[in-house]
Amino acid sequence: MTKKNLGRFMDLTTDFGFKTVFSEKNEELLLSFLNGIFEGRKVIVKINHLRLKQLGNSPEDRDAIFDLYCTDEDANHYIVEMQVAQQKNFMDRCLYYAAMAIQAQVPKGEWDYGLKPLYVISILNFNLWDDNTDCINHHSLMNEKTLTVSSDKLQLITVELQKFTKSIAEVGDSDLYKWLFCMKHQSEFLEQPAEIQGKIFNELFAITELNKLNKKDMETYELSEKRRYDYQLTVDYAEEKGLERGRMEGRMEGEKKGRHEGEKKGRYETTLFIAKQMRENGASLEFIVATTGLTPEQLKKI
Repeated sequence: MTKKNLGRFMDLTTDFGFKTVFSEKNEELLLSFLNGIFEGRKVIVKINHLRLKQLGNSPEDRDAIFDLYCTDEDANHYIVEMQVAQQKNFMDRCLYYAAMAIQAQVPKGEWDYGLKPLYVISILNFNLWDDNTDCINHHSLMNEKTLTVSSDKLQLITVELQKFTKSIAEVGDSDLYKWLFCMKHQSEFLEQPAEIQGKIFNELFAITELNKLNKKDMETYELSEKRRYDYQLTVDYAEEKGLERGRMEGRMEGEKKGRHEGEKKGRYETTLFIAKQMRENGASLEFIVATTGLTPEQLKKI
């Protein structure tokens, strides 16, 4: 991986870039993105940011710190996470975060489990699901037989950026496509594309210009970029070592298979020689077959 130079705009997949764009003071940007994700299934009018850190029930319990946590005008809850590094048991982590947020809805000492719907939206810079090519997947609690939703209180939504392959000419009028394209390519732009215009996206490009950052924020952004670059170097090295090990194991397996095939061929040729000697000494075909294990068809060749 070649380290890229900083361009004109932030990379939205970095921790700094993501939290800058969707900070509390940029409510309209977050509303636009969330409404794009739901594609008309629901329309959010207003949001209220909540505390990002959720505490465990005891000092021994693990806390959860969200990238973004908010509610809408109907008190529906949303956790939005940007995840660059692929993790083992990623969906388990999503469920853990969801459990913390759901538990926090019920005041201690109360037993009325009247929950509000929770949506965990994970924006991933890697592929999580290999069995489909959809960029966005909605996961709900449902009856496996009837495929009807059993509860609307929890939905896990995964957004796999690498599966979004539309060109800038294909984004059209879709705000969702514009958002996904910017999330993948914002740091590559030298200027705001003509295909991505409008009040929301004009604001997006304005607040992600790097030359507008003060010294402290610029240092924080550069550190965020460095961490992402270091992670990718680690991944690339692991993949390279994995391929090298695979090639080595393949050669060893090939040599082992070659020896096995050679030994097998040697035993077969030896058996043929013995069968030929037995036949020349007058042994019957039936006796040779029973003795050597060769078939009549094999014996006919000699």
